[in-house]
Amino acid sequence: MPILSDLRELWGHRDLLLQFAFNDLKHRYIGSLMGVFWMVINPIIELATYTFVFHVLMQQNFTPQGGVVHYSLFLFCGMVAWFAVADGLNRATTAITSHAHLIKKVNFPAAVLPAHMVLSAVFNQGVRTCILALGAIFLGNGLSIHFLLVPPFILLQTLFVAGLAFFLSTAQVYFRDTAHWVNAGLLAWMFITPIFYPADAYPQQAQLLLQLNPLAHVVGIYQELILNQRLPNPRQMILVTVFSVGFFVAGYSVFAHHRKNFADLV
Repeated sequence: MPILSDLRELWGHRDLLLQFAFNDLKHRYIGSLMGVFWMVINPIIELATYTFVFHVLMQQNFTPQGGVVHYSLFLFCGMVAWFAVADGLNRATTAITSHAHLIKKVNFPAAVLPAHMVLSAVFNQGVRTCILALGAIFLGNGLSIHFLLVPPFILLQTLFVAGLAFFLSTAQVYFRDTAHWVNAGLLAWMFITPIFYPADAYPQQAQLLLQLNPLAHVVGIYQELILNQRLPNPRQMILVTVFSVGFFVAGYSVFAHHRKNFADLV
């Protein structure tokens, strides 16, 4: 299959992909006073803000008996997944148009450009997941053997985000307003995903929206594995797998089909 051939080619450029991802992280944090600590500080500031607004002011809880610490752990768990998705999509959307000088080079592997943005966001997620794990150990109920299943689900999430990234970066080449629509869409997506409130808060008439939201299932799986210390609902795992593989195949197919036109359009 052509897509398998393309993916083998991308795998053959894995060293270039890793180099681009590390350089991206370096350029984002080197030179600032606190460097890489900003990948920790920013989420903590947002965590404190959202905890105050949704828990203290709006009295949201993930369980009836949960307090501030309990709410913050569940909120941070959802935010870790959300930051990886939003950061990867935001920056990958313009990856082709902002690297026109590379796209015009002969035989440059264009797929590396959106892919390294997604990979950079995954590295950030890894650091934040470690912080969440420490929070669960010292402030929550600790970790269980189920935590070992987190890396495979991060891989599935990465496939899902990469598929969307390939599609959106292609759309940006043809429609330069795509990045603005992505920003607006991500804001709406964040609030309709059970990050700041439990999934049980969804009214019955909106259950279809919840079930069709891939990120809702991703957040739920992380909360189950890390904080509730149990296996997720099998239906959730199946849905995440189907969404991830389906979006990746569809997104990369669109990217591969239009890739030959990029040099003439950027």
